[in-house]
Amino acid sequence: MTVEDIQRIIATDETRVLEVKKTTGEIIAGMQSGCAFLNTEGGLLLFGIHPTTLKILGQDVSDSTRQEIARELCKFSPAIDLAAQYIDIPERPGKQVIAINFPSPNPFTAPYTYDGRPFYKVENTTKQMPREMFDERIRLSDPGKFSWEQTPCSGATIRDIDTKTITDAINEGIAKGRIPSEAASAKTTFDRLRPFKVLANSDVISNGAIALFGKDPSRFFDHCKIRLARFEGVIMDKFRDQSVVEANLFKQLQAIEDFCRKHMFLSGNQDDFNSKNELTIPTKVIREASLNLLTHRTWWSEARTPSIAIFDDRIEFINPGAFPAGTSPEEFRKHPHSEPINEKIAGALFKGGKAEGWGRGILNIFTYCKEAGLPAPEYTFITNFVKLTIRFKKPLVPNVSGSDNVSQNETLNETLNETLNETLNSWERSTFDVIKATPGIKRKDIILRTGRASATISRHISILMEKGLIERRGAKKDGGYYAK
Repeated sequence: MTVEDIQRIIATDETRVLEVKKTTGEIIAGMQSGCAFLNTEGGLLLFGIHPTTLKILGQDVSDSTRQEIARELCKFSPAIDLAAQYIDIPERPGKQVIAINFPSPNPFTAPYTYDGRPFYKVENTTKQMPREMFDERIRLSDPGKFSWEQTPCSGATIRDIDTKTITDAINEGIAKGRIPSEAASAKTTFDRLRPFKVLANSDVISNGAIALFGKDPSRFFDHCKIRLARFEGVIMDKFRDQSVVEANLFKQLQAIEDFCRKHMFLSGNQDDFNSKNELTIPTKVIREASLNLLTHRTWWSEARTPSIAIFDDRIEFINPGAFPAGTSPEEFRKHPHSEPINEKIAGALFKGGKAEGWGRGILNIFTYCKEAGLPAPEYTFITNFVKLTIRFKKPLVPNVSGSDNVSQNETLNETLNETLNETLNSWERSTFDVIKATPGIKRKDIILRTGRASATISRHISILMEKGLIERRGAKKDGGYYAK
């Protein structure tokens, strides 16, 4: 790294991935920011830069300075190999800038701590990580050790199991050769559960058993539900229909398919459930995407539930979770693969005849979309959630009263979608959708809503303003962004 490199980097001002300090007299605050980088998106820490003017000042670097930095770097846990760079400043002989690069974390890794405390980034501010966030990241780092699905369900008994759901799953599993035929003649409910391997410690009802086969899972955990919505247009503005399904996972899967059949016809009355029209996307794509959502969701936080949103131009599957361990969102888009963190739940849905292939769900989604001539599925990460977007070849047309209104809506929707699709990529489009859905939204809130880096959102805003799609209104401190 050279002084020219530093000048180019700091020209962007302090961001979510850059922290500058005047000297190592602020080394503790600097290392706290370094810890936040390790737990967020990575970043660069520079000593020897004036934090207000961003002037490159440098500082004296002695052996004791190097030893102090080495001592502080040893306070990170788990231990990580970090090295400081010392860059000479030609205009200030004897002065150096100290640069330490902190790599971005892999998903499902334990959080880092500095001097016994974890930190993370909120915009360009370093904050101590909340206990709930820390605990969840610890659990995600070792799903086998902290498995929610294998934990005994407190207060549950065999009477809380829905025998019809088990019977249907056994019969379908036998028909597909995934469960031995003798399972159909098992006399006790415990014996009928055994082929699905969802009992904890032999004969203890687990969380997974209740989630899969419970009569009323919400009695034990309120977040065993899914939110379904059909919006009018291309933003979360006006509901046409919505539902919250509180049921076991087999029934949730059926409810998702029923909801999609009701709202995703290519033509005709979308509210006529008995219509025979072809779906906008194939049923098998909906099935695989729904199974992917139910098997990959995380369960420890009761405040997070999965959802499915149908718009005129796309369907979005949003579930609590992250990408597979060691995989960045960019790598996942290039090489999609399936690593369910709820192996017992995934296995039970496969044995019960719902999934068509073990560990192939995500690859099947891409394959089926390609076969149907649909755009490639889009995976994005929103803080604590993963979103799968499947776009339609032809937008849906809301069935509002009057043929003139239908024709007018179709024209407006097609014009809007053609304009946006021709000029924006999928990430820029999603940023535009957030702004349009939330008039007056501030830049920091766009970052929180999308889960993307500060620099990425800044670039999207510039592009959208250049294309005349959005504008900024109000004072610098209190203003926000609006769609035109």
